[in-house]
Amino acid sequence: MRATTDRLRHLRCLPLVLASALLAACQLLPGAGGAGAEAGGAEDAPAVAAAPGYLVEPVIVPRLERRELPPPAPDLWADIRASFALDHALEQRRVQQELAWIKRHPSYLPRLASRMQRYLPYIHGEVSARGLPGELTLLPIVESALDPYAFSHGGAAGLWQFIPATAKRFGLPRNWWMDGRRDPVLATGAALNYLEHLHGRLDDWYLAVAGYNAGEGNVRRALRKARGETSFWLLDLPRETSAYVPRLLALAAVIADPQAHGVTLPDLEPRPAFATIETGGQFDLMKAAAALDMPVDALYEWNPALNQWATPPDGPHALHVPAELAEQAQARILAVPEDERVQWLRIEVADGDTLSHIARRHRTDVATLRRVNRIDGSRIRAGQALFIPRSSEQPSAYPVARRRQQGDYQVQPGDSLWSIAQAHEVPLARLVKVNQIGPKEVLRVGQRLVIPGGTGASGAPVAGRDVIRKVRYGVRRGDSLAKIASKFNVAVGDIAQWNKIDPGNYLQPGQRLLIYVNVAAAE
Repeated sequence: MRATTDRLRHLRCLPLVLASALLAACQLLPGAGGAGAEAGGAEDAPAVAAAPGYLVEPVIVPRLERRELPPPAPDLWADIRASFALDHALEQRRVQQELAWIKRHPSYLPRLASRMQRYLPYIHGEVSARGLPGELTLLPIVESALDPYAFSHGGAAGLWQFIPATAKRFGLPRNWWMDGRRDPVLATGAALNYLEHLHGRLDDWYLAVAGYNAGEGNVRRALRKARGETSFWLLDLPRETSAYVPRLLALAAVIADPQAHGVTLPDLEPRPAFATIETGGQFDLMKAAAALDMPVDALYEWNPALNQWATPPDGPHALHVPAELAEQAQARILAVPEDERVQWLRIEVADGDTLSHIARRHRTDVATLRRVNRIDGSRIRAGQALFIPRSSEQPSAYPVARRRQQGDYQVQPGDSLWSIAQAHEVPLARLVKVNQIGPKEVLRVGQRLVIPGGTGASGAPVAGRDVIRKVRYGVRRGDSLAKIASKFNVAVGDIAQWNKIDPGNYLQPGQRLLIYVNVAAAE
């Protein structure tokens, strides 16, 4: 306990050093007042750890004002066109079929205008910086319609639709605090690394893009089967992949010459819509929003990867904010004293407590408890003091994109997704979607899963918000309304009503259904 107290006393000294450096070097406006107001309790618990024996004078910074950025180049599309490097293969029948679809749906690209303005300038900048074909900038439109909450029944998520195994392979964090697949910066970097890897192995951009969709192994098997033939157009690839590359090429052809294809493109500026600022450590998002003078809902919208009430304790220590606010936002975040960025709670371990129980009760994770309290393994004893990061507001105040009224479960030895689904009487497809994991993913003992339709560890429903997306679903052989409803976590009656069909009639393969999906619930 004495070692813990000494360590905390040392940490509390850091804000004085930071505040002094900021005052001396930056000459921010002087003054007194609270940058972080006294936090309200998130749940009944012992008192917050005692304040330091001295006061840390908060730093006051000017009100955050939107700053006019220098005039950008006139047109993002012109920049993208100039970077195109691939043959769009307009003579190919499959490309013509995809072009015909775009022409039949002239409102498709205009409907994506807000997402394209938010993400395409950044993605294009990263593609250009690596000297890659500009067509790759358009790949997230094909993958996800530039929706960071896009999620497939196979477990792929985010703008670039990473499945869990590939996300892990390319270093995307995926834990209790965040899903890096939904982060536009992290996911873009990982996707371009993957594409460069595929091109290095396959030596052809058509094949690299095909490998991104189907996996390198499937492309290599198709190459072996072709006995020396290396043309994408002659390979026996999965049907989805056979249409995937032509879809990208058709989209690029439309961007290259929209007038020739009768398509009107939305006006887009080349300037990135967001910038990334450093937080220097874990940060309560309610406190960050207050420091930035920004609604907390807006902060979550700019940071779709975040799952909880704070940024991850082990990083990345960063937030995305509107580009025109970045400079002032960085100053305001750094001006918040370190010991006010997250509220700390001191508790004593009770009989029967485990780290996992304590973590669930206080909305944190076991890894954080171990790191903060220097615990090796999982053994704790009754009466032991623990320090826990604690949200400054009730959990329901945080608009975290998670399903309302859901519970959690810790994986035990011998568990499988099927056995857990059976034990909790929930469809396997729904369990997979809620947890954003692949249906064949191997579970770890101690891993926590969200059980749809339950309650949180405190017995209260878990707060969340709705993220509604309209999906056009093509009926497949063996589909039924019940199966599709389970897949997208909606009611059979709703699908019937949206599509004006009789739920008693059989579905036909290829039939198109309109489905309104609450992505926050489906995740």
